[in-house]
Amino acid sequence: MNSARRFIKPLRSPRQYKALGILRVRRCTVRFLLEYIGTNGVPQLISALRSRGLHIASIELKGTDRYGRTVRYCEYELQPESYALADQLLAMEGHK
Repeated sequence: MNSARRFIKPLRSPRQYKALGILRVRRCTVRFLLEYIGTNGVPQLISALRSRGLHIASIELKGTDRYGRTVRYCEYELQPESYALADQLLAMEGHK
């Protein structure tokens, strides 16, 4: 067992594990995470993951809504420097 692992506290909720698990695989919009996780408060959830030392970038994009108007939206992306920490956290819950 890695000695550094002893100092990492598990995440607080199944929602955090689920969000981190999908962010480890792909970039996600707030809307996707809202539907995938089944909860409101996605920005607060991302903030909680960031407070654990995970580097999650907010990537601002432009698109078109159903009425043809230009809109801005955000995708969250787990940064490569956080992959090892994410893997350790996910392993604590048996999600790896």
